[in-house]
Amino acid sequence: MRIALVLLLLLTIPAFAALPAPVFAPHPRVSDVPKADAGLVAQADALMARGLTVPTGEGNWIFYYACPKDGARLQAETPEKHVCPVCHAVYTDARTLAAYRTLLNEQLNADCLTLAQAYAATRDGRYAAAVRGVLLALAADYPKLEHHDRWGRRGLTAVVGGWRYAQLLDEAVAVIALSKAYDLVADAPCFTAADRATIETGYLADIAHRLQRFQAFAGSINNHQTWFNAAYATVGLAIGDAGLLHDAFEGPAGLQWQLVHSVTADGLWYEGTMSYHFYALVAIETTLDAASRAGWSFRDDARLQSLWRGPAALTYPDGRFPTFHDSDPAGLVQYGGHFTWASAYFRDPTYAALVTGQAPEASANLHGIGIVALRRPGVCAMLDYGPHGDHHGHPDKLNMTLFAQGRELLPDVGRISYSVPEYITWARTTVAHNTVVLDGADQQPDTGRSLYFADTPAYVASFTASDGAYPGVALRRLLLLTDRYLVDVYTVKGNKARQIDWVVHARGRLSTPLPLTPRAAPLGTAAGYQHLTELREGRGTATARFTLALDDTHGYAVLTADDTDGTVVTGLGIGASLAERVPTILRRRTGKTAVFISVYDLTGTAVRAVTRAPLTLHGRPVPATDGLALRLDTPTGPVTIGLDLRDAPSAPLTLEGTPLGGRVRFTPPA
Repeated sequence: MRIALVLLLLLTIPAFAALPAPVFAPHPRVSDVPKADAGLVAQADALMARGLTVPTGEGNWIFYYACPKDGARLQAETPEKHVCPVCHAVYTDARTLAAYRTLLNEQLNADCLTLAQAYAATRDGRYAAAVRGVLLALAADYPKLEHHDRWGRRGLTAVVGGWRYAQLLDEAVAVIALSKAYDLVADAPCFTAADRATIETGYLADIAHRLQRFQAFAGSINNHQTWFNAAYATVGLAIGDAGLLHDAFEGPAGLQWQLVHSVTADGLWYEGTMSYHFYALVAIETTLDAASRAGWSFRDDARLQSLWRGPAALTYPDGRFPTFHDSDPAGLVQYGGHFTWASAYFRDPTYAALVTGQAPEASANLHGIGIVALRRPGVCAMLDYGPHGDHHGHPDKLNMTLFAQGRELLPDVGRISYSVPEYITWARTTVAHNTVVLDGADQQPDTGRSLYFADTPAYVASFTASDGAYPGVALRRLLLLTDRYLVDVYTVKGNKARQIDWVVHARGRLSTPLPLTPRAAPLGTAAGYQHLTELREGRGTATARFTLALDDTHGYAVLTADDTDGTVVTGLGIGASLAERVPTILRRRTGKTAVFISVYDLTGTAVRAVTRAPLTLHGRPVPATDGLALRLDTPTGPVTIGLDLRDAPSAPLTLEGTPLGGRVRFTPPA
């Protein structure tokens, strides 16, 4: 199915103007000649004194060179003995040793580039000779390496695997570095014509052609392809291969194709994770740098420009990003180098201004990536309803995050680390996210819908839907954000009775007056439930308050309503790392339908209580899954909020004899 989809996408190649023949200047043509500063020379001399060693044998996934107990990077006591610096566990197995070879190979690539830069700056032939020796040794060893992947498959079955490394991606990243190194030393007297032919045709071009043969198996649309394209561009420029250069841009999955298929209308990478958005940008910038040196410019491409403009729309007020899907905690400032690059490439200083990390003030419904960003001064709630995110997506449709009081209050777990089992057993489960879980099972991949979005002077609101996360079940979530509180109504409508768990992970020190007692048994043994600890449970009530203290003077609260027919459980889940434990509130119901009403008091003093009132249609009460009204008791007086929760409202719902007049009716204190 996946290969068929890739082939279908490859058939939908848009028409672009053909690029002219590339310009190949004398070497070095990939990089500028660096200055001969004392630091570069000292670093190169230290490498010469130490000597360069080419590891023999295949490598494995770099994330295997970590302790699975705590995710810490291992340390080599000897080439055969590797120790965790945290728990002191010792690893001598074949997989760890192969991953260590990958680490050595990465360092070797970097060392070759350093020596090549030193040669280009000083013309000291010793440095070029050392690089020559490494490149010829790698060229001689490469044909002996078996095609393999990180899952243990070999030969024809290892379609996304590598040779020197365990995946095509790493082969691409490595050949870029080595091509840059070769380009800087290619004119050195120590190279014979035979040397150049071996390195250019028998090694660098051979790697690029292998990538071309297998690239479709990696998916073409994803971030790996950006690195394949960067490899074609860099190798092609370094060795003067016009075909490779053209393929990087005009090939069946070249950069021009990816701009159409991999970049959303919001200027965001389709995988929905900011870590991989900027990882793809590194490769794209490398590809564009090669294009510039070949005489090609893409500065006027609006879709291309959007890749640097888009990320700001997904920032919290402090410039950081939510860690949706396989992301790590970071913000615009950490990625500042990309905006500096864009400012120079597009010749537009406004890109560099994005380095300040200032978030937009306006709310937005980003239809392309499927994320709603609700904003009020200093406050931001985000909800993910869009595409699953391919390999880096999580089963978390209608998942929500919340930022207030200068910090993220409701986090997304992100990816923790690929090196620990909890990446699979927790981060990639539904219960690890702020959404709904049915029958203790993870959601299915789904692309949801936006049913409503409104930004008004008093509030900003959104209504989103998912019908495929659990087949046969309609999930709907309405969020309404004001300056001081967030209203959250989550409805579930199914075709049979199910266990329905509403889950939120909230930072702070949790307390509640509810009479909860310790629960001895775990909530489950799989799908992430096994990681919830320190459980306490009790019966739900008509109204409840959960207070979360951030410190001695700051805090917020979660108020709930209409939980009398369910169970409430509190505990601890895993946060951004294994060391962080985040309070969890779980509300459990059983039935075909459920409505979860929550109000997040962003200051801890903005809402004293929340109650529900019925709505009617033609004089008859409607089920709460179709519409309801909330009354909030606030210090300045009562607030009434009427909500029409139907997918396609026709006749208006009525509250106390008065039609709502739309999806939302918001009545502040008189």
